[in-house]
Amino acid sequence: MGADVNGDGYTDLPVDGYVGDPGDSEPYAGVLLGGEDGLTPERSVVLTRSDLGLADDVETLTVLDTGDLDGDGYTDLLVDAGSGFVVWGGPEGPAGEAVPLPWLEKDEPFDMYAVSLAVGDLDGDGHSDVAVLDHLQGTPVDEFEAAYHQGPFDRDGSPTESSAMELPDDADDADLAVFDADGDAALDLLLVRNYDESPAPHLVLRSGPDGPAQEVLGDTAPGHAYGTGDFDADGSTDLLIGVSGIPNNEPGHDDELHPGYVDVYGGDDGFLAAEPVRLTRASEGVPGEAEDGDGFGNGLLVGDVNGDGHDDAAVMAGPFHSFESVTVLFGGPEGLTGEGSASVPVPERGDLGSYSHHSLADYNGDGYADLLLSTVSSGFPPNAGAGYALHLGGPEGVDPEPLEFTTEEL
Repeated sequence: MGADVNGDGYTDLPVDGYVGDPGDSEPYAGVLLGGEDGLTPERSVVLTRSDLGLADDVETLTVLDTGDLDGDGYTDLLVDAGSGFVVWGGPEGPAGEAVPLPWLEKDEPFDMYAVSLAVGDLDGDGHSDVAVLDHLQGTPVDEFEAAYHQGPFDRDGSPTESSAMELPDDADDADLAVFDADGDAALDLLLVRNYDESPAPHLVLRSGPDGPAQEVLGDTAPGHAYGTGDFDADGSTDLLIGVSGIPNNEPGHDDELHPGYVDVYGGDDGFLAAEPVRLTRASEGVPGEAEDGDGFGNGLLVGDVNGDGHDDAAVMAGPFHSFESVTVLFGGPEGLTGEGSASVPVPERGDLGSYSHHSLADYNGDGYADLLLSTVSSGFPPNAGAGYALHLGGPEGVDPEPLEFTTEEL
């Protein structure tokens, strides 16, 4: 289950952007509420900086992450408005003024900040916690602070307890994500590294009753994209690593041109197995032709599209780090294979930028994960609104005809 800000059992979509005419616009944060017909602009809750009680000089609002911080059954929004705030969820969706979070303030002395955070139950006590990796930018650029804030959180944003979190030295150029690496009650951390356009390995850090980053489990294989799920429904986490086959041509890189691929790590050897199962466009059942630099695997999403209890994968592909198609690979008793897979083209949306992968979640509550593409990461003009394409899931896969809408319609 993803974000459910109003607690009605449907997955909701956090959004942010601008309302008003160009030159006289105001930033907002909010949600599109899921429902029987999926996502529609008519069912949205949009809160501007005025609604949130923020200063007039706040130029942007960005939803950093979501989670039920206070344990009341409603998903809350963690929002960047120059410093960190929480907007509490409730029966009508997000509401009330934004509450400042002292543990997510702008950094000094450089007067800049860049925060990566991950929300989840990091100690296995049933409450949402927040791990924060705070990059101290400016001079020097290689400093960072990392902290673990234990839930539940009070309505003033205070955690039950805060403590420093030990991370390796190269965490200054990384982001945090959560997943279940070992099957216990505490979600584990993935330190997602950035090697520019080259494949990067990510570090797996085990969590436990004392919180996150208790033990280094090891590096994943290098990749351009990753995803986690249970593709054979054996109760253990499998890891996907996608490598696009598109080389980084800048000096100092030795990447090779090759067809893109997706490696599946799991089974008896676990998610750090030495020998993965590899899928390409040349694999049996996978549509298309494997070609050097085809970009197969340059974006990954995981969810149960056909509702059979096995996770499936949506694999993006396209040359030069673009996105031209999405191939849905289905899980089953043998794990992820090409059997029954199908591709759908990525719609064109030149006015708002190019569509890319956004989420794979059940927005209409029918038991099938829906594929959501968006232009959110395409650098669209801030007053034009973001574009979305929702491919509904079903027993045979995703509907090739998407429901398209923009945040201009909010």
